[in-house]
Amino acid sequence: MAEARSSRPDVLLIVLDCVRSDLFEAEVARPDALPFLHSLRSQVASFPRTASTASWTIPGHASLFTGLYPWDHGAHCRLGPILTREPETIAEFLQREGYATGFFSANSYVQPSTGLARGFQETLWGGAREFFLRFASIQKAGCPDLGGHPLTPLPASSPGARPSPLRDLAMSSLPRLPAVWDAMNRTGGKLLGTYAKDMHAVCPWIEPELDGWLARQRPDQPVFAFVNLVEAHEPYLADGGDPVSVGRWLSYARSGQDSISWIRGAWTPSPREVASVRAGYVRSLRTLDRRVQQIVERFASRRDWDNTLFVLTSDHGQAFLEQDLLYHRFRVDEPIARIPLWIRSPGSAVTGARSDEWASLVDVPRTIAARLGRTSFGDAGSRDLLDPASASEGTAVYCMTDGMPAGEERGVDEARRHLLDRLEVAAYRGNVKAVAGEVGDPSSYRVSAEAVGVPTRLAGDSAEPAAVIELARAAIDLARARISSRAYHGSVEHRIAGWGY
Repeated sequence: MAEARSSRPDVLLIVLDCVRSDLFEAEVARPDALPFLHSLRSQVASFPRTASTASWTIPGHASLFTGLYPWDHGAHCRLGPILTREPETIAEFLQREGYATGFFSANSYVQPSTGLARGFQETLWGGAREFFLRFASIQKAGCPDLGGHPLTPLPASSPGARPSPLRDLAMSSLPRLPAVWDAMNRTGGKLLGTYAKDMHAVCPWIEPELDGWLARQRPDQPVFAFVNLVEAHEPYLADGGDPVSVGRWLSYARSGQDSISWIRGAWTPSPREVASVRAGYVRSLRTLDRRVQQIVERFASRRDWDNTLFVLTSDHGQAFLEQDLLYHRFRVDEPIARIPLWIRSPGSAVTGARSDEWASLVDVPRTIAARLGRTSFGDAGSRDLLDPASASEGTAVYCMTDGMPAGEERGVDEARRHLLDRLEVAAYRGNVKAVAGEVGDPSSYRVSAEAVGVPTRLAGDSAEPAAVIELARAAIDLARARISSRAYHGSVEHRIAGWGY
């Protein structure tokens, strides 16, 4: 391990995209399943009652970087899925404090064109091709074409590459044909000799690029490194890094994973298909375990791990029809809203402990900033998660879903739109969750730290459910007011501003 370089801690922030709390913790508890994360768990403070602020990638990451809820940062479908230049980001703050800032993302939405890379001095991100064509063993970050709509899959290409409608069609069709995609990777990987090395990782260039970036930084300058890993996002490989028999692969090949058809109501997964998809998701966690190990080991070899603030979390979870919702977006159900959050801090007395208090992505920037003496960041209700004095029984956290992005409603009938295209906010406090939407009466539920199954519905006339319902109602009213008072910023002009022009 390298010698200590600065009193200011280095910061390593890893997002495991789409990872939900209960399945993650269940696998971490098994040393044979996720051996590295199992061993790491004793070194961190864990927050099993953590709720994401949003049901999908862009608003969740925007909250993680700004410490604001979606109705305040505005990066969501109702106002435009781009983080504008107004909210301060934790990367901008750390850069002003003298940090070198590096950004390494495997998610094509988490990149400069959506405004999420503000404050990072060096940014590398992957495109849709790298997610699907893994057998090509892409070892260097692609530079996506920034000309498309921010919610259109962006193919990795060289700068200035000409648009290709055929390529874009192939990229949007591949998720609907997971067996073809998997077989193509399996065959291509065997032929090129990259199957065992890279096929299970999305953007395998992240680890060596991160290592090279760390090697270029001055020893006396603190660093902030952000990494997004996306293996837990649908569709899933047949094996996820583990050997697979012919019989199991054939069973996988008969199973659908088509999110587009499910959104349109054209595909209802059978119990066997749901089990197959869920099993593929769990297998993907094993690839993430190996990748987190590689990242941590490379970071510790270049920097002082004992003087590193390490945060491991997710942007949202993933549902497998527990409440008749597949994958994520559209609702604030427990499998989507509840995410893991681990923090390892230099000299922290809470290392190895489990917190019973609610936590949120909006708390992460404030927790990081507090290590440098800053007492507030983002939302006024956020807290320093490593300061026991900041916990309060009255603390509430929130998760918002924003409906369908512009254009996705094509091919969706009115009944299906009513089910999916809606604004909702969940409020969590104590053992109660309340959900309020634009229409209908709010509802309340009993929830647990484990976030397993469908929560128990409560009557709203008792004191605690009624109080949390009022919090949810106030949050949805605030969200609606913020949306109605601001102009849509998904236009070309606002997108250019989001890029920094």
